[in-house]
Amino acid sequence: MAVGGCDTLKNAVKTVLIMCLVTVLSIFTGHMGVENESTIMIFLLGVLFTAVLTSSRRWAICAALLCALLFNFLFTRPLYSFLIYGTNDLMLLLFFLITGIVSGTITSRLQNEMRLAAQNEHTAWILYRIASGFLSASGRENVVKKAEFLLKKYTGLSCTIHLDWKGPKKGFGINGGNGTLGMMEIKEEEPDNSQLLIVKAICTQLGIALERERLVADREKIRLAMGREQQRSIFLRSVAHDLRSPLTAISGAGNLLADSYDILSESERRKLAVDISEEIVWLTGLVENILSMTRISEKKLVLHKQDEVIDDVVGEAVKQTERLLRNRNFKVKLPDDVVTVPMDGKLIAQVIINLLENAARHTPPDSAISLTVEAGRHLTVSVADTGDGIPDAIRSRLFERYVTQEKDIVDGHKGLGLGLSICKAIVEAHGGQISVTDNIPKGSVFTFTLPMEENL
Repeated sequence: MAVGGCDTLKNAVKTVLIMCLVTVLSIFTGHMGVENESTIMIFLLGVLFTAVLTSSRRWAICAALLCALLFNFLFTRPLYSFLIYGTNDLMLLLFFLITGIVSGTITSRLQNEMRLAAQNEHTAWILYRIASGFLSASGRENVVKKAEFLLKKYTGLSCTIHLDWKGPKKGFGINGGNGTLGMMEIKEEEPDNSQLLIVKAICTQLGIALERERLVADREKIRLAMGREQQRSIFLRSVAHDLRSPLTAISGAGNLLADSYDILSESERRKLAVDISEEIVWLTGLVENILSMTRISEKKLVLHKQDEVIDDVVGEAVKQTERLLRNRNFKVKLPDDVVTVPMDGKLIAQVIINLLENAARHTPPDSAISLTVEAGRHLTVSVADTGDGIPDAIRSRLFERYVTQEKDIVDGHKGLGLGLSICKAIVEAHGGQISVTDNIPKGSVFTFTLPMEENL
């Protein structure tokens, strides 16, 4: 009420001032000999100015009536009275009154439409900014924060947004394709008509953004599930193929020993026994790698750290791979002093075993393989071979699962491709890093580092 009364007072003051101005101007032009037909146009301008300045049809009509009375009082005979004797003056006043009311009404309506168009333009700009503001937000929390920020920016209101709201309805609903996604509760007083449109627009855009995030999350889940299913199929195919070859060799050697034991020479029996032993050792390593990868995939890899003498860990790893390395020029270089490092000795030994097996598998007989251990700020373990090196096509993915030098996804003999990915997971679980470089002039060097002290 106070705002409406203030506007009425302002419009009244504007109207009075305009009436005073046109009256003075009309009297001045009248003294200069201007006819009434021209003088009355000054009053018509006063009506138009009143309509423009007040933007009110009511005040424009009031101005037209006032101008008619002033013209009658000041310029029609008899002067200074509201009587009209002349037919011309009567017709002039009548046409002026009609013209003033119509033109004032049209002008005020045009002003209101211009003001409404400006408001609509401003509202459309706000709605555009709201819609575009949600495009840069990703994640449910960020989308909700963006909605709260936009509401505060464009309405000055604060709100609390309840997602997945199951309680009684309060505030404004946030709807999506599958029903109500949440509620927006305004903390202050209820929004007015201009704010209400913005609040509803923000709720609508928030619902669209939340629905978009849900669809993105569902699509990502489907993609991950398809990836896991594909990896599971590859894994099972590779395991089946890799197990079949050594089992066939063990079965054949065992049957030959059983059926022809008496007619085989001592060296032939020993050769068959060595072959069976090597295949069993490889199968044991394969099973160990499969179990380790299962624990890593399920995030159940548990480290049992304690201070281990690195010489003992290396010795255990070399002992388990000595059959694979017996036809290689294998050298081990250890620190001169006794070095102890906090680690899970069994897992680090498995890393070294995998690296040595990888070197033996990709190098020809009589080639050089070296294992070097250095102690400084970090423990550095390097396995260097003189094989064909790492192709550039798989270098960036070398420590991923199921990747080998022969093929990206392996179906070949003893090519499951788990060893290096297991090494990476174990080393990083210890807080270290693993990498591969070229061994000049030929071959590759796999290096991993471990911290010398326990990270607190």
